[in-house]
Amino acid sequence: MKKNVQIKGTKDGIVVFLDDEASVSEIETELFERLKEQNQATEKEEKLLVKVQLGNRLFSPEEETRITNIINENSQMQISAFYSDVITKKEAREWKEREQVYSMATIVRSGQVLHVPGDFLLIGDVNPGGQIRANGNVFVLGDIKGIIHAGFEGNKQAVIAGKFLYPSQVRIADKFFGFDSEDYKEIEDTELFSAYISEKNEIVIDEIHKIRKIRPEISNFQGGR
Repeated sequence: MKKNVQIKGTKDGIVVFLDDEASVSEIETELFERLKEQNQATEKEEKLLVKVQLGNRLFSPEEETRITNIINENSQMQISAFYSDVITKKEAREWKEREQVYSMATIVRSGQVLHVPGDFLLIGDVNPGGQIRANGNVFVLGDIKGIIHAGFEGNKQAVIAGKFLYPSQVRIADKFFGFDSEDYKEIEDTELFSAYISEKNEIVIDEIHKIRKIRPEISNFQGGR
């Protein structure tokens, strides 16, 4: 007879596996019976934290509450979290926003602030006083004279690429590097550079081709010979 409920010890601790093809009522009945049998054979002791694996489905908040009550009331276990192999629409939407590359062809003027949830590609200049904020990476095909803030929500793996000119500022997560001193005032470099946080936890300005070595995950093209 197929078991709809399995309780196993793993390297991550105790996991309760629930068959994703069984109905919730079948799972509740079998879970209650299994726990009642086990509880009679064990002494009362401190609650053990367990994870519940739902497989290829999601439970509603009400269904999670019912499962939680059954486990809490009929065993020495306490649920630490529910896990599923699928994600909600909200999680899928958030994932898409994080992974998406947003692009725009414009000039970011003084006082403007552009904020995107993923990576950002700007074809144009960032004027002094203009600002770009992105939760991911920022790539600018133009002159950067304003503020570029990549990894805005704390992602220290984010990178920035572009032409950094006076009086620009580069920010990644909580780190920043300024080109706003007199030392950079006369520079009119036309080369593209990259900015990233090094192993020493500081922003480094380097040659553009270094990005593929520092952050190889940025390049995902599989074609070519």
